[in-house]
Amino acid sequence: MSESSTELLGKNYFQTREKLGEAIESLAELGKEAGIDPARIALLENLIANLEDPFLFVVVGEVNAGKSSLLNALFGEDFCTADVIPTTDRIAFFKHGKEAHEFDFSESIVEVFRPNEFLKDFNIVDTPGTNSIEAGHQEITEQFLPMADLAIFVFSVTNPWGATTWDFLDRIHHQWKKKIIFALQQCDLRTEEEVTAILEHLQKTAHHRFGQHFPTFAVSAKQAFLAKTSESGNEELSTGSQIAGLERYISGVVESSEPRLVKLIHAWRASCFVLGEIKERLGAASEIIRADDELLSELEPASKTQQARTLKKCEPLFEAFDQSFMAAGLQAEPLLDSEFRIISALLPQRKSAEEIEGLIFATTMKAVRRSVGAGANAVEEDVQHLWERVSEEMQQHFNLELSVGEDGSPDWSTSHQRIQDTVESSTAEALRNLHLKDELARLFVNRSRAIWGFIFSAILSILAGVILSMLSISPWNAVSFGLAAVFLALGAFVGARSVKKIRSFYTGVIEEHRETVAKTQRDAFAKATASFYHDFVALFEPLREVCRKHRSKYEPQLEVIQSTEKNLSELERILSPVEKALNSRK
Repeated sequence: MSESSTELLGKNYFQTREKLGEAIESLAELGKEAGIDPARIALLENLIANLEDPFLFVVVGEVNAGKSSLLNALFGEDFCTADVIPTTDRIAFFKHGKEAHEFDFSESIVEVFRPNEFLKDFNIVDTPGTNSIEAGHQEITEQFLPMADLAIFVFSVTNPWGATTWDFLDRIHHQWKKKIIFALQQCDLRTEEEVTAILEHLQKTAHHRFGQHFPTFAVSAKQAFLAKTSESGNEELSTGSQIAGLERYISGVVESSEPRLVKLIHAWRASCFVLGEIKERLGAASEIIRADDELLSELEPASKTQQARTLKKCEPLFEAFDQSFMAAGLQAEPLLDSEFRIISALLPQRKSAEEIEGLIFATTMKAVRRSVGAGANAVEEDVQHLWERVSEEMQQHFNLELSVGEDGSPDWSTSHQRIQDTVESSTAEALRNLHLKDELARLFVNRSRAIWGFIFSAILSILAGVILSMLSISPWNAVSFGLAAVFLALGAFVGARSVKKIRSFYTGVIEEHRETVAKTQRDAFAKATASFYHDFVALFEPLREVCRKHRSKYEPQLEVIQSTEKNLSELERILSPVEKALNSRK
């Protein structure tokens, strides 16, 4: 149906029907995908066919009364002029067809198929003039009237008293007269006063002959058609045509047709029923997606929360790491002290510095290996508890039993070992960055050189004093022995001071790297723990993949269900009051 005729003739009905039709088509397609009973699909297809049953309008009037012009004006398309109707003495039954053609249904009826969109919603029966209807025509015309939604009797304003039309009305069954309206055509050919007088005459004649009034409208189809078909429209022509009242009445007929409304209501209720079946059919898919939304989507947040608790629980482990490093530094101090002895000072060995660093490394690593195992056990215990909790939830809520490994539980050995290896390798790397042995060796050598310098000076002074004494050179011999004593005293002072300097350096290096080593160990443990929990989350990847496949398959269907359910709810708001009104009328 064209947009203009949709807007004018039964807009609300057709909008409701279109919305319901779209919902039914979606349900039919969805039902096929969901594999519901084929009988339900057939039901939906029948509902669509019933809803698409066109309205039937029968147009009656004398020759040249303007029937064709009125039809063209109502639908805004030139489909019913004399050159497109095969004959004027046969009943023309206009229907929709993809291509224009005619079919001789009988000697008296020709089916005229046209591609006009409005013919999908309105079938038109255009009868020959009442003044040329034969007896056979009359019988056939009267066969159409019981099926008609509306019969429009057209009178020409130039001759509204044509006897044949009134005689034809006499022969129509009384119960069919409730479908009849009068259209006084070509009113632009008379003055307003004349048109009013003619309308009054028509109404009085109808009441006198049939004891009832018929809805009567005076129109100018010519002006209405020009107004609708001009590019910019013409408000003056549209108003002058007076066709708006007739269009409103026809819209009322379309929108209040009880059989059509009952069809809408039955189709809506059947759609709701089938929707319920489809929802039940897709319940398992919906449940799987719900499992993904409610549980799998919470795995990572739950994992991160538990990971934070695990790291907090392992704080004593980090303190143990720190203490082990400081203890290693203390254990290496005796080796450092041994280097401060006279013999060591006179005969310094680079090997001593290596031994000190090696002892710190070995002692720290030994303590770390011993402690990190306990930390890895704590992480594994927490992850195992999380696994058991999630497994139980899946079993309880979704009847899904998770099973991995031979005994039904995951094998955490690889993740456990990764924690140990990561912390140990990171600790070892941090300890290698102490660079202690090279600086200690340099300080030991400098200390030895300084002491040896004063010793040599003292020896030389003593030799000088001995020689001067042998030569009886006084008091220089005494001065030489005094200098020797001074050099020895200075050597002792420099040696003691270097001990203090080396100790300060050693303590400073240990303190300086204490925080670095501790941070390295903490970061390594946290990284390995995060990897452990990542392994836990990865166990659910196969299930996630299943959920993703179900989601890609079923989520579009569930979206269609949601959209259709929304449309049917909107239709309920429209049709429920109509249904109540129809029931109360009964």
